[in-house]
Amino acid sequence: MNLNAMIAHFTPQVQLIYLVRIFAAAVMGGLVGLERSHRQKNAGIRTHIIVAMGASLVMIVSKYGFFDVLANPSIGLDPSRIASNVVTGISFLGAGVIFVRRGSTKGLTTAAGIWTTAGIGMAIGAGMYLLGALATILMLLVQLVFHGPLQRLEGNLSETFTVELRPQANAASAFVELLRSKGFDVTVQSFEKKANAQVLRVEVFGKSQPSGDQMLAFCEADPNVLAFKN
Repeated sequence: MNLNAMIAHFTPQVQLIYLVRIFAAAVMGGLVGLERSHRQKNAGIRTHIIVAMGASLVMIVSKYGFFDVLANPSIGLDPSRIASNVVTGISFLGAGVIFVRRGSTKGLTTAAGIWTTAGIGMAIGAGMYLLGALATILMLLVQLVFHGPLQRLEGNLSETFTVELRPQANAASAFVELLRSKGFDVTVQSFEKKANAQVLRVEVFGKSQPSGDQMLAFCEADPNVLAFKN
């Protein structure tokens, strides 16, 4: 490779093109993160944006960052090695949002989304804009449009809501047990103690679709519930 060809990859104009790729990856990742944040998941908009940007940046460096080294005919590099290690590294990040509670595994979809978002970022970083955009659209279709139908197909239907309870010590556990006594599986997503109340966010699973009205009725039956938010 001659010197002019190497220099061409480090001119300000080319660097701006690379920056556009990183920005495009951030937009794609942000769209995926927006859907996750609306579902109150641990990994939201910022996480997905950073993952997509980082993957795009690493992919650009992997493809174009070693032209000066490759000028030496005695040196040979495999640019795909960096990209393959991105996949491994993102897998560890995805594992951080998976947790198991009471025999129920949560966060698998979010972890898979982070992993796929990294793939989208890598595609954009490699200059495959159309492929990255179509992958983002397909991923959002799976998460948004097909969320309900796929849950029905899996027989794993859920309703997520937040309740505000009286500050009694056993109010939260009693409410969870009330839902379980009705035949639902319950996962506590978050719990917060305030001065005059306890705030509990739960996801309720059932063989049939749990409805907000149904959950509201259970809340009204519990004297410790102060407020309900679907």
